[in-house]
Amino acid sequence: MVELNRVILLTNIKHHMVKFRIILTSLFFLLLFANAGFTQVNAVEFGKNRVQYKKFKWEYYQSRNFNTYFNQNGQELAKFVAQVAEEEAPKIEAFTEYSLQRRANIVVYNEFADLQQSNIGLGIDWQITGGATQLVNNKMVVYFNGDHAHLRTQIRRGIARILTDNILFGDDLGEFAGNQALLDLPKWLTDGYVSFAGENWSTALDDELKSEILSGNYRNFYQFAFDKPVLAGHSFWHYIEEKYKKENVTYLLYLARIYKNLNRASMQICKMKFKEVLADFMEYQEDKYYEDIRRRKAYPKGNYIESFDINKRQDYYRINVNPIARNNSFAVVEYKKGIVKLKLSEDFDYTTLLKYGIRSYRNETNPDYPIMAWDPKGTRLTVIYKHEGRIKLFVYDVVTRIKNPKLDLTDEFQQIQDVKYMLDSRTLLLSAVKNGHTDIFTFNLENEKVQQITNDVYDDLDATYVSFPGKTGIIFSSNRPSADARGGDTILPSKNRYNIFMITNFGNNAELNQISQLSHLNYGNARYPTPYNSNHFTFISDENGVANRYAGFFSTKAAGLDTLVLIADEILRNPSKKDIDSTLRVYKKTDVDSIAVVAVSQDSAYTFPITNYESGVAETRVAGDNNQVSEVTRQSDEKVLYKLKIDENALKRRNVTVPP
Repeated sequence: MVELNRVILLTNIKHHMVKFRIILTSLFFLLLFANAGFTQVNAVEFGKNRVQYKKFKWEYYQSRNFNTYFNQNGQELAKFVAQVAEEEAPKIEAFTEYSLQRRANIVVYNEFADLQQSNIGLGIDWQITGGATQLVNNKMVVYFNGDHAHLRTQIRRGIARILTDNILFGDDLGEFAGNQALLDLPKWLTDGYVSFAGENWSTALDDELKSEILSGNYRNFYQFAFDKPVLAGHSFWHYIEEKYKKENVTYLLYLARIYKNLNRASMQICKMKFKEVLADFMEYQEDKYYEDIRRRKAYPKGNYIESFDINKRQDYYRINVNPIARNNSFAVVEYKKGIVKLKLSEDFDYTTLLKYGIRSYRNETNPDYPIMAWDPKGTRLTVIYKHEGRIKLFVYDVVTRIKNPKLDLTDEFQQIQDVKYMLDSRTLLLSAVKNGHTDIFTFNLENEKVQQITNDVYDDLDATYVSFPGKTGIIFSSNRPSADARGGDTILPSKNRYNIFMITNFGNNAELNQISQLSHLNYGNARYPTPYNSNHFTFISDENGVANRYAGFFSTKAAGLDTLVLIADEILRNPSKKDIDSTLRVYKKTDVDSIAVVAVSQDSAYTFPITNYESGVAETRVAGDNNQVSEVTRQSDEKVLYKLKIDENALKRRNVTVPP
């Protein structure tokens, strides 16, 4: 376990015994920040500032190679970041063949909305959502979106950026400026190397590259790199690894730095001039993807609803179809030149329900909001968004055209990842972050009561209510390694892949709920589970390299009763007298706190693929209880929305051939 030393920077401490020490350390930190440039003022360009809606009180953990800074309610995230950074640093150092020369600083924000208020690095092009982690004066800036795997990738890319900049330009400011003037490498090449070092490859990157290569928009690599620099650079280094071996990735960058000539470096590794290598890259990728799609199915069979043209200035996402069977209305988030609008489409007429933003780049816009959900009757649309640093909610009545109620959820949650309705129009089902952990909650719109369903260190996402014969519960996607996995300070949840789980018997004590594992993937992740029919559920998995639809046949049988004994923070399931006595001694207690008897069942599921698309499913939602789901696929420069009925034939066959 990484040893962490916690240091308080700007918190209000009232204990008189430590006042003298605080005065001395304040002088030390004043000198430290003057040198390191941590304070927000030092990183702000004259005449620029970002609006701040809360005062950040900073503390930091110090480990061997990193200072990890965090603010209010960010302690758990900071522990995770510090441990992951120390774990990943040796791997990135081995790949880049270079070591950290001094302790680096990591600034951790609890969410993207907090990052938007930061003045650190103002005036520098933001890359944090588009590829590389933002870096300012040997500091990386990262944020949490509810997914620890996403946070781990940011950390890896941040370390790779520090090491790469030190390799190319040196460690001190004077050396950096001099080398930067002499070394003229394309930005797409170095940014792509950093991105590749942080995440070798992924199905999402592969799907994006496939769409770009097969779009026909680029005559040559230079046009591709101009339009999509990070993707072009990342995929270039992946091509070098595939075709010329992994050890030649860093060696090619080394030769380019030593020779200060890409042609000479390319001739030594690839036996071709650099321009010829780039031309071969385009031909290689085109051949590979045409061969891949030849074995796949182009489009889903279903009711075509709408298509949306997309580019770097315009995008459409979180497309949510009305659950009524013959109603093709939908809600969609539109991004256009920095302005975000939530629109409701009814009979090809659009009504704007929410609008905010200023002209800015796509990766400067909060990617986590707004989110919305239809009620089961399709007459009310719940919208959750961020306004002036606070989480806001309103319910739009489609019939009366009134927004009611309007609520503030800031005191209940740090951020909300997903929202759906339960059985009625009064209760919401949320995947939300509280105290740095992503768990499942219910929220009553009438009395504003919150009930926590899960409570552990693992990320519980995409929660959906489901009802099977003899069993009701909530299915969700989680990176817990098993149904009975226990949490702890040393657990790093981002190490595990996402699988589908089901939780039942949810009462007031989250720790007493029964969790069953419904999928067991060997590769890829399982996300976005929804009910499919009376005995099946469905989810999206990239197990075969493309995000396709899978189904699971659910079965359950009673397995008796379990006795749960609660002692302090421990929950003992069917314990022996010896177990109880030893636990009482550990907590210095003479009696147990409580005893509960719960019914348990043995749940199982058989999962199998039911589609074989050539491009991945970008979004999906359940479309009511009418045996329908919605799918959004990206096809070149457009996104296409479908409303699909259950494919009963695919469920019967269970034998869709999916190539690797």
